[in-house]
Amino acid sequence: MSNLHFIIEKLEEKNNMLCLCYFKPDVYNSLQEVEEWQPEKRLLMDSDKKQLVYIIDTPSGWEYIRFPIELWKTVDQALVKEQDFLLVTSVTESGEAHKSFILKDFRKEAVDLILNMRNNANYGEDMSELVEEHFEQVLNNHT
Repeated sequence: MSNLHFIIEKLEEKNNMLCLCYFKPDVYNSLQEVEEWQPEKRLLMDSDKKQLVYIIDTPSGWEYIRFPIELWKTVDQALVKEQDFLLVTSVTESGEAHKSFILKDFRKEAVDLILNMRNNANYGEDMSELVEEHFEQVLNNHT
């Protein structure tokens, strides 16, 4: 595992089908071997840091792509629109997406996790409440 922090800083709707996931600009200069990254089709909740965590398999081990709570409402909107999430791994000098790949099963894993966390004290009462507050649209679509 690298020492980089793979925290998503910004989500941007590319079109009705895709949502782009950007790191902080300085991360792109440090990325290595991204061509060999493989989505693991797994999404977890880090209840301590209040982050959704998507797992990527890399030549050096698992890496964690983190979606902080500040982005959850945007994630909620993209999930309801049934958009695929693309992880941007390279940007142009002007900051536009250059290379990316789909975070396979992100939408399915996210919806399953959100539904599991609703009214579930196993994650802590505060986490259940945060999930219900930030993923209101997803929860309303599955009642």
